[in-house]
Amino acid sequence: MKKSAIALSMAMVLGAGAASAATMTSATFTMYDPTGALVGTDTSVTGSIGGGTWSVASTTPFFGLTWTTHDGVTYAPGTYTLDTVEGGVYTFTVGDGQVGGSILFDWGATTNIDVVNVWNVCTGCGAYTSTDVDGDGTPGIGMIDGPFPGFSANFDFVAPIPVPAAVWLFGSGLVGLVGVARRRRKAA
Repeated sequence: MKKSAIALSMAMVLGAGAASAATMTSATFTMYDPTGALVGTDTSVTGSIGGGTWSVASTTPFFGLTWTTHDGVTYAPGTYTLDTVEGGVYTFTVGDGQVGGSILFDWGATTNIDVVNVWNVCTGCGAYTSTDVDGDGTPGIGMIDGPFPGFSANFDFVAPIPVPAAVWLFGSGLVGLVGVARRRRKAA
């Protein structure tokens, strides 16, 4: 019985580390209309960012239709001009301590809607938080193509919570105790 309890404890401790090994999770998708009013939020979004790319996904419909994204690209600090699929042009600046990104958003039958985000990066906590790119007082930058002209779509990323070193130390201590207990039994 004691062996089972110790084995279960070890599995829980070691399994906790494996669960947090994901790149990033996106906590929130928000959409603001051209007046700055919040018109939609989705907290079930998952995604990743890094290595020059980013992606997001959700199974929750937005305004009644499912959505997907593709071709996400990230940008280092600098000023960029991005020609959209439908011919509009975005010009945006990514500052120090920030990362920029563009992605194509498919909503229902409408495809390749350009979305641009610039995030403030919290290096100590791993969060990427959308900024007011165009200075209008609303996070994000207004879309210039698709069915949402002037709307700002934002994806805020949060890093998974790392397993503290103390948990790993606790796990290795349990393994040591199991070894000592076995030796004592054999000696007796």
